[in-house]
Amino acid sequence: MERTPVGRLLFMLLHVYWAVGGTWGLPLLARHEKSAVQAVNWVVSALMLFGALFVLALNRRTGSRVRAWVLLAPMWIAAVVCVSHALYGFVTKALYLSGRHGAVDFPVVPGVGAAEAAEANHLSAVQDLVFEPCFLVQGVVLALAAWQFIRTRSGRRKWWTSLAVGIVVIDVLGALLSLAGARFALS
Repeated sequence: MERTPVGRLLFMLLHVYWAVGGTWGLPLLARHEKSAVQAVNWVVSALMLFGALFVLALNRRTGSRVRAWVLLAPMWIAAVVCVSHALYGFVTKALYLSGRHGAVDFPVVPGVGAAEAAEANHLSAVQDLVFEPCFLVQGVVLALAAWQFIRTRSGRRKWWTSLAVGIVVIDVLGALLSLAGARFALS
């Protein structure tokens, strides 16, 4: 497995596009709250650049000078969040597109009619199903890059177990929050 940050940098380009004002692929509400979306995407772009630096730090020369957990903890968080995002997104957007519109809480945008909102929300759900594989690939690549860094068989086994537990916990928590009617993310 190659340890280059190219994938992270490619995903970052989309966030930079949104940060400078691009609107393709954004949900309806995000297109109406441009300044907040731009600020969030600058932060996400910086985090992705920082993440690419962590991937580069996994090479043996750098990795031998830094405690393993300093490199692995952020990689674990990023991998768990990316894979969880993808799995949860696949399920919720598929449910939405199959007619269970309560699976995704698209916020009401003032001044937008019901027909226009329904069309925009449908398009957003379809686009999310295109983006979710990117999150999945990114999470798996991060997990594999970190796995390669781990030198022992038991350490690698613990790595995969902790990733699986983290992903399950996040997705179950997300499902419970959704069932309770709590809104915890911008759709």
